[in-house]
Amino acid sequence: MKYKMKFFSMAVSPKMLSFLGALFLLGILSGVFGGCASTGYPTGGPRDETPPEMVSSTPNQGALSFLGEEIRIEFDEIIQLTDIFQKLMVSPPVNEAPVVTARGKTLLVRFQEDLQANATYTLDFADAIRDNNEGNILENFTFSFSTGEYIDSLAISGHLFNASDLAPVADALVMVHTNLADSAFRKQVPIRVTRTNTNGRFSIQNLAPGEYRLFALEDANRDFKYDQPGERIAWRTELVSPYVGFHERVDSVSADSAVVVKEQAFLPDSLQLFMFKEDNVEQYLVDNQRPSRNRVDFSFSRPLLQAMEVRLVDQAVDNWLVYEQSMQHDSVTLWLTDSAVIKSDSLLMQIRYPVLDSLKEMGWETDTLNAYFFDTHEVESRGRRRGEEEVVAVLPSLQIEGLKGSLEILEELSLTFPTPISAYNREAIRLFQMVDTIPESIEFDLVQDSVRIRRYVFDFDRAPNETYVVEIDSAAFTDVYGWVNRPLKQTVDVKPEDSYGIFYLNIHEPKDNWLVQVLDGQERIVRSASVPGNGKIGFRYLKPGKYYVRIVEDKNSNGQWDTGNLEKARQPENLFYYPDEINIRANWDHVVPWDPQTFSVYDFVTRMRTKPEGGGRR
Repeated sequence: MKYKMKFFSMAVSPKMLSFLGALFLLGILSGVFGGCASTGYPTGGPRDETPPEMVSSTPNQGALSFLGEEIRIEFDEIIQLTDIFQKLMVSPPVNEAPVVTARGKTLLVRFQEDLQANATYTLDFADAIRDNNEGNILENFTFSFSTGEYIDSLAISGHLFNASDLAPVADALVMVHTNLADSAFRKQVPIRVTRTNTNGRFSIQNLAPGEYRLFALEDANRDFKYDQPGERIAWRTELVSPYVGFHERVDSVSADSAVVVKEQAFLPDSLQLFMFKEDNVEQYLVDNQRPSRNRVDFSFSRPLLQAMEVRLVDQAVDNWLVYEQSMQHDSVTLWLTDSAVIKSDSLLMQIRYPVLDSLKEMGWETDTLNAYFFDTHEVESRGRRRGEEEVVAVLPSLQIEGLKGSLEILEELSLTFPTPISAYNREAIRLFQMVDTIPESIEFDLVQDSVRIRRYVFDFDRAPNETYVVEIDSAAFTDVYGWVNRPLKQTVDVKPEDSYGIFYLNIHEPKDNWLVQVLDGQERIVRSASVPGNGKIGFRYLKPGKYYVRIVEDKNSNGQWDTGNLEKARQPENLFYYPDEINIRANWDHVVPWDPQTFSVYDFVTRMRTKPEGGGRR
């Protein structure tokens, strides 16, 4: 490489001349060594995005007649392990988990017990292995060997979904049994087991030819058996027989031609399991409290089938309580009404409530308990020093709650009270409709709620975009303790129809037992109705917003989705979701045609249950 240099003269000092000479020499060296190099800042090269690769192992992958205690696997780079105790699955399952360590590029697995004879073992590491520098994950890494003279090589795979909303279920066990009895799931350890990934995907490898029962389990006590009431489960009704088959794929040869290519595959590879929790929680009294002198609360583990019975053990009193249940009847409040009972600091009570035995036959459980009340106000009064002023007690009044200034079109106009009502004066309660600013009296019925006994509903013919006035005189309501209300006047506006949207469904070839449910943005059910024979159904007065629609295959026609039951071989009821969100706008009609028979759970999960990058729901 040649350089042309041009010199010019100027008057310089010796010190400046020395500096210029050094600078000139540095320029020459830079040109010689860097003239042919690329310019820019030095970098560390592209980011490593390749996960570790296995380069060797002892024994070899797929080894036969292995009788050792340790597996040594070498990788092409330094590795690290993440949650290996939780993620490593050994098939067949072992009683004591092996000790797994990473030393540089070496992965060591040391078994803590003798292995079964003539068995094919699979070590499924899931995503527990990654490289040490960049954290690149080695997905779905498995290592197999046999303690016998052959290795089983068939496999099955599929997905596990939550039965109640079709969301993928991660980190659940999926297992197979060669014992085809349902009891094997409860009493025996499976012959092979794996764990679902974040997408609910599972793959059970190294299977021998034959028939298997397929189950899934959220194993609370890590014993590979369904033996805890709270554990969620899934099972496939049909037996599974693994085999080697082919998938056909269309491969383009040119712009106007294609060929069908057959690719070998382990089948079946698209199994679907739907996980649920059985309704098998035992009935028992969870808690009881006496938050005030006149009230005792009970909570139960599940809804009561019939009303709880109660009596005082050491007192003979009639008509001493008012019984109030919650909406689900899984809690009960006893309002004490007898003055002597109320004054008792300790109430010895015997309660009887219905329970189901192992054969699902109803019986009765009896508990005896003491309901204590410690009055801190009385203690404070006794402890007040002489000369201190006492607070003048204010005569309590009965509060009227629940009246609002604005109502949705379908929302009930109602009153709620803090204590049960013993009587009310119908003539002291009036309802008016405002007509050109003039109140006109209208007829109505005041109806007590059959479950929430402290709630009363105004039953009348009302219209959208109208204004009503409620007037209640003093002492119109009297509660069981003799308290009465103060006078009240409340103006109530009902929202206009154009504040809402209307949603129509045109369902193709509906089935007799289909139940359509409309869900809001948080997937809470806001409307439901049976699908008529013509498939046409509408939902009026929906608030503007985002909605989802699904169909329940309501096999028992009880108007709700029901879970499954293993003992009765009853799967959870099927769900079909409309594939897209439905946006309701005010004063708009939305007509949606839908053929639920075309529903694909895989497409739905990809579109509606998979979180895109950056979070949020797709």
